[in-house]
Amino acid sequence: MDRRTFLTAAGASSLVTASSATRARAQAPKRFASAADYSAAQGGAAFIVVRNGIVLAEDYPSGAADSRWPLGVATRSLAPLLAAQLVGDRLLALDEPAALTLGEWSADAFKSAITARTLLNGTSGIAFSRGGPQDLATALALSPIDQVGARFIDDAAPYVLFTELARRKLAAAGADPDPATYLTARTLDAIGCVPIGWARQPDGAPHFDAGVSVSARGWACVGEFIRRGGVWRAEQFGDAFVLGDALRGSPAEPRAGFGFWLAAPSRQPISCNSDLWRAQSPAPVDLAMAASDGGQRLYIVPSRSLVVARLTSSDAPNPQWSDAQFISLVWRDL
Repeated sequence: MDRRTFLTAAGASSLVTASSATRARAQAPKRFASAADYSAAQGGAAFIVVRNGIVLAEDYPSGAADSRWPLGVATRSLAPLLAAQLVGDRLLALDEPAALTLGEWSADAFKSAITARTLLNGTSGIAFSRGGPQDLATALALSPIDQVGARFIDDAAPYVLFTELARRKLAAAGADPDPATYLTARTLDAIGCVPIGWARQPDGAPHFDAGVSVSARGWACVGEFIRRGGVWRAEQFGDAFVLGDALRGSPAEPRAGFGFWLAAPSRQPISCNSDLWRAQSPAPVDLAMAASDGGQRLYIVPSRSLVVARLTSSDAPNPQWSDAQFISLVWRDL
């Protein structure tokens, strides 16, 4: 590991007070070395452990500390930040009918029951057809495949629709209507989650369902921001209640928040490809996880004031990756 950049607690630094600087330096690995080794062996490009806003360890086997890597569908972890800022700016209420803004739905009794909350927690009943187009026009025209709140569906369509809902709210307020630009200016820049790359639809709309690229340190800032309820350097950003709701499940699926998987008990199978829900899992009961197929992970554990981010260079599925093993290795060195 001497060829990699690795920072341990001996050189710990604050994520909050200097989030945009590059502070990692080559050291002999000590604390969290086993977790770093496991991450790297499974194709990890970046790994960081943060507790109480302090960087305890970070490892960059495939690039520099500020290298950006794709989040894949874990991009959805940014959606609650957008929702929180819109609510904080009084441009959105989570439980208002989306049809008040998405006028195409106003005459549809089923779609009129859809809210921003049900879009974000996956209980809107809206989903793209497999193999079909996944653009905004298609999403707006979709018919619900189940009643609102009846069941959880893990799909990109609600994020496409929420992005359009945000765009129209911003346009109506006379602001820059680009949700990514708005979120970057109002939140991400302030917390150090920059630079950030956004993939976009052909119409220019940013992808909040998949497609963001960011550094591990930047993504860890997102996790720390959510853990703190939006408080950053003694200033409140966005709405704390929305950020709290992001880490709470719904009656339909207690293990899914707003873009996060939750370590809540349930007897039903889950669509997330992870072994965290196995019997005798090491996952703390309040663990929240943003995850993508390639092993991209953002773990938040409020009870331990802990945030862990892991990035990979590819979104290709890795059947050898084990969240349970990785979390066990991290936990061993806390």
